[in-house]
Amino acid sequence: MSYHIGIVVSRFNEEYTEALLQSALKELTKQAVSVVRVPGAYEIPLQVQRLAKSKKFDVVIALGVIWQGQTSHAAEIGRAVTDALMRITLDTGVPIIHQVLGLKTDAEARARCMGKKLNRGIEAAHAAIEMAGVNQSKITFQKGS
Repeated sequence: MSYHIGIVVSRFNEEYTEALLQSALKELTKQAVSVVRVPGAYEIPLQVQRLAKSKKFDVVIALGVIWQGQTSHAAEIGRAVTDALMRITLDTGVPIIHQVLGLKTDAEARARCMGKKLNRGIEAAHAAIEMAGVNQSKITFQKGS
């Protein structure tokens, strides 16, 4: 089955976010995909909300990288994005696949964004297809024993 999938990706830390995007796109070749680029992770939820409210998408993927530094700023951005994405999911009924990653090292970023085993772009694509199907499936009831 083919689904309409929106992807919102931040340009900040583009080396990594573009790798996430390309990994996801390789897995979504049989799907109709629209990509929206935003400056940074904090800007992701507004565009995710716009896509979800449009009713044109079965699922939306959020891709970004936040470097965890020595201050609380990154954690605050990460929490704000996470909370907003969950709210959008619940408010619109559109599944949002959250892959805005909080990372500490270059090695960790390369493994999650560019590697094969832990690649979050690939995982996001697989989760998007699964959740689009689940969200469109008929709810059935089984008799208890």
